Amino acid sequence: MCEMLNLFVPARAPSLGPPVRGLHFGTGGEIQRDFAERYRGTPGVILCGACASGCLCGFTDWDALYALGRDVLERNALESVSVLHFWSKDRYALTERIVDPDDPDECTKGTQGEVIVMRVAPPERRRHRRLLRALVAGVGSVATLRMKRGDSLHGTLVAFDPASEVGTIADHTFVAAQVFAIEPEG
Repeated sequence: MCEMLNLFVPARAPSLGPPVRGLHFGTGGEIQRDFAERYRGTPGVILCGACASGCLCGFTDWDALYALGRDVLERNALESVSVLHFWSKDRYALTERIVDPDDPDECTKGTQGEVIVMRVAPPERRRHRRLLRALVAGVGSVATLRMKRGDSLHGTLVAFDPASEVGTIADHTFVAAQVFAIEPEG
């Protein structure tokens, strides 16, 4: 048994770039049955991953995989591509995770049976996700919130709920959509 990668590209004859640190995709290799079933009837092609040594056992170069995904998205002007990391001949109840390949915080290691859908988000959405993470991390510290309307709020970031995107700094309640940036003190 070997570890494998499959890449679904929603284009019949996609343009592929050069390998990244030896990792590349092509038409030769095993296509995982559950992944093939998932995309049956969807226009496109499933490609198989390979590396310089030929075997992907012990695969850990997720940065190379995300770089290849970004390249395929750009070269083919696609909205998304999907990748599956799997053990040869195994079957899976597939799970899915959507990843913006331009957001390093999202480009994490996948698990076997997890379909990673790479979809580039608009820059404003990426900025907003980073802001939400910074607000969550900043709870309990002193900070300045630069508001989109031009003013600032300063004080201890008392609370922030990422689900509702509502927080409190000093004695002021704010909504994350109103915040342009958070500047931690110190």
